[in-house]
Amino acid sequence: MLTLQSSLLPRADEVVAKVLDGEAIMVNVASGIYYNMANAGGDVWELIAAGHMLAEIVTALTQRYEVTSEQAESDVLALASTLLAEKLVRLRDGDDPPSEPIAGAGASRRAYETPKLEIFRDIGHLVALDPPMPGLKDLPWKGPTDESSS
Repeated sequence: MLTLQSSLLPRADEVVAKVLDGEAIMVNVASGIYYNMANAGGDVWELIAAGHMLAEIVTALTQRYEVTSEQAESDVLALASTLLAEKLVRLRDGDDPPSEPIAGAGASRRAYETPKLEIFRDIGHLVALDPPMPGLKDLPWKGPTDESSS
């Protein structure tokens, strides 16, 4: 059962993810299903990937967005349950490294939209790698602004 004291981590062996311009983009390479979360959802994904407890994520959202702690708590718990059900994340265990510090809040709080996981199942058969590609987590993702290695 998820509580605010729970911590999640991305399933690095099956999920490739990147946050670009505040939007989290995830692909489960085992199933080929593509996901995304925008705005506060991108922040939630980054904080999950850094290993933070759900309570810390709620606090970060209330500092960054115009949202009550009650609404943020409800939204984070619901989103975390969905991420677990979709097998994008796993519960963090004691062998995982400690979480990174959360960066301070900006000068002004942004408008809040409930973070929502969008699921695109229709391309799964085109993207799935069965079995998932060995060493996938070691492959760097490069964005359009990253410098090439040549």
